[in-house]
Amino acid sequence: MLRLALIIPLFLFVRRLDGWDEAWWLGLVIGAWVMGLFAWWFFLTGQTATYEQRVEGATNPIYFGGIALAFAVMLVPKLTESGLTPLFRGAVIGAVAMAFSASLFSGSRGAWLALLPMVALYSLTLGRRQPAHWRYGLPVLAGFGALFILTLPSVPTSQRFMEGFFEINQWIDGEITEGALGRRWQMWLIAMEAMRDHWLTGIGPGGFSQALQSAIAAGEASSLMSPYRHPHNQYLSALTDGGLGLLLLWVLLLGSAGRRFYRLYSSGLHKTRALGWAGLSAVTLLAVMSLSESIFERNVGIVWFGFLTATSMGLVQVQRRRELAVPINRKQRLSVIIITKNESDRIVQCLTPLKGWADEIIVLDSGSEDGTPEIARRFTEKVHDTDWPGYGKQKQRALAMASGDWILSIDADEVLSDALKAEIDLVLKQTEQDQHTDTPAEFDAYTLPWLTHAFGQTLKHGRWSRTPLRLIRQGQGHFTDAVVHETLIPLAKARVGHLDSPLHHYPYRHIAHAESKLGQYAQLSASARGHHSTTGAKPWAMARAVINFLDNYLFRGACLDGRAGFTLSRLIARYTYQKYSA
Repeated sequence: MLRLALIIPLFLFVRRLDGWDEAWWLGLVIGAWVMGLFAWWFFLTGQTATYEQRVEGATNPIYFGGIALAFAVMLVPKLTESGLTPLFRGAVIGAVAMAFSASLFSGSRGAWLALLPMVALYSLTLGRRQPAHWRYGLPVLAGFGALFILTLPSVPTSQRFMEGFFEINQWIDGEITEGALGRRWQMWLIAMEAMRDHWLTGIGPGGFSQALQSAIAAGEASSLMSPYRHPHNQYLSALTDGGLGLLLLWVLLLGSAGRRFYRLYSSGLHKTRALGWAGLSAVTLLAVMSLSESIFERNVGIVWFGFLTATSMGLVQVQRRRELAVPINRKQRLSVIIITKNESDRIVQCLTPLKGWADEIIVLDSGSEDGTPEIARRFTEKVHDTDWPGYGKQKQRALAMASGDWILSIDADEVLSDALKAEIDLVLKQTEQDQHTDTPAEFDAYTLPWLTHAFGQTLKHGRWSRTPLRLIRQGQGHFTDAVVHETLIPLAKARVGHLDSPLHHYPYRHIAHAESKLGQYAQLSASARGHHSTTGAKPWAMARAVINFLDNYLFRGACLDGRAGFTLSRLIARYTYQKYSA
């Protein structure tokens, strides 16, 4: 657990290392060459080790082969990068080939099963903006190359796949084998049987080992498995050690890291994506290896997971910071639309970052009595007084007035960060470049992540840490007619991306304002749904409120935001009760 916790200081350290991304790529290249040369020497000179002809390096064949394959796949972005010298590109190509061969000589079957999801991820992420011959040709070439090599009987991985197919045929015939797959199958059955009445709590650390030894003593399992202490499947290991809760935590650990890297491909940060691919491919490989190996039951698995995850995430932060720091001179026109009423204390904070940056600012005011329109006119001439038809229709009016190539919709209680402005400039500049090269635009709209500030704290969890759709290309969407909680709806053919920089959200001036605002929203929502009183309305409303509180405070992590997280969870639950009881 201490080794796993090292992810945090390692990430915090790496994200401060400007310019180290090239050292990362160079390290992958050198590491791949070292593994490949060692594996070829081992193979050609007829060496043997713990597992006969399987190359194990400084660890064991499973991890040696898995990490070698990870190095090969992580280097894929460098194959297509422009601006590389012929010498370094040749070194990268050789490194990929060397790492692949090292993995093949290890006989690690579990790692090679990860190639299937990796090929799919490549087409959805890294290869998405590549020419067709790179997007589809590279996976096809890798697939045929792997199949060809796996037909060579002298390659350990090929031998082990043949053994696996033989065992599968025996299973089909009803025989239980004692090969690697057969033993794993027996262990999985034993683990599932031991878990029969303990799905929620598990049988505790060491419980599987006891169940296995009991099965061996009863003659129900092969004595060859007596040295084993875990079921050779990390998902089952988590389930036996701590039940469904621990299994969920293990899946979340993999999923949260993979999701972070995958979402980079919905942003406009093209250079950052290449580093993100390294992390995404490593996490994917380890997730697949976990199907046939309990990787967290051994320190080596934890070390590699921690190192690859933390380093990739840290370097992503560095590259993102560098990519957004480059000055952008965009030509795509941007309109910003805002609706207001009595926002004199917040409108200056909202409009100040927009002046001189947005090409057009449109403010629709619906009867302010505190001088909001006069303040807004200091920043833009396009301030209009209107009636109030509801949130959705009012925003649609503003959207129809906008003349820019792109439209950004924000509220008076929201403030654009400098990083978000830079990211918007970047994606608009890329859209302009796509037009010049006749390349289809990657995205037609973008969601923006809220960073909510309330009651003196910054709230990073809960349902209010959403990513609403706010930036859209002209003519690619419209607002719903909802009286409250309106939504910007993109056209069916529109592609939606995701920006990573925060949109600062200041929804409540104080607790009394939050209670008043949420109470008003509750009445508007109830009116929109219609009044249908029933004898069970209040108990139903109370049940919904309790579920809402638990959802925000526990499941969505608002408890991590301290007192403010509790306060807002309570207020949103109160709003839910008011809405459903009304």
